Amino acid sequence: MKLPFSRFLAPLSLAVGLLFGARLAEGAEPKVVIAYGDSITHGGALSGADKAKLWVTLVEAQSGGKLKLINEGKGGRPTKSLPEFEAMLTRQPKADALIIALGANDARLDIKETCVPNAVANVTKMIELAREAYGAKLPILLVGPTNIRKDALGPSKPIANEREAKVKELGEGFGKLAKEQGCAFVNLYGVVPDASLAKDGVHPDGAGNEAMAKVLLPAVEGLVPQAAR
Repeated sequence: MKLPFSRFLAPLSLAVGLLFGARLAEGAEPKVVIAYGDSITHGGALSGADKAKLWVTLVEAQSGGKLKLINEGKGGRPTKSLPEFEAMLTRQPKADALIIALGANDARLDIKETCVPNAVANVTKMIELAREAYGAKLPILLVGPTNIRKDALGPSKPIANEREAKVKELGEGFGKLAKEQGCAFVNLYGVVPDASLAKDGVHPDGAGNEAMAKVLLPAVEGLVPQAAR
């Protein structure tokens, strides 16, 4: 008995579709993720072989080609850097997701009660500006600042306790803000080992960046399915 041609056509179409889909996936462009942060994002404090271990570099490399991270870090940057943030939005016309990793310098510059409310207000404005520029559904990851090592601090050692307290409070504040604004959140407090902060109590070495990347990679990858573009 001769079988109808349609019996063979459906499986053949399915196979071709799966193969074509796989080819498209292989050639898919990586998602562009902007990392806006301070010196811990910029990586200027790393030297030698540790430069290749910067968390931004590691997250991109370990994503298997799914992510392209644009490093918009700058040493000494606090959350009040709104003009710099607006300039970045102009400089980077495309973004599928955004990471905001600030707060470490706020804890150094302002140990008063105004520190956290001001920082939260500044980051709130950044979220608004980013979603105006890249779309209302832009996925955003807020990152709470890393822990410090008080005994290794330099000029800010006299306010070590106050600075540490503000770092903790900023992480809590950013966590609450993330829920309010529909953002993802990762708190890096406690992620970096003390041994990785021996240089100046603030900037993680290569091993510290590896520890950060281990936590940040799944968080950043989690933004990709929600990407606006």
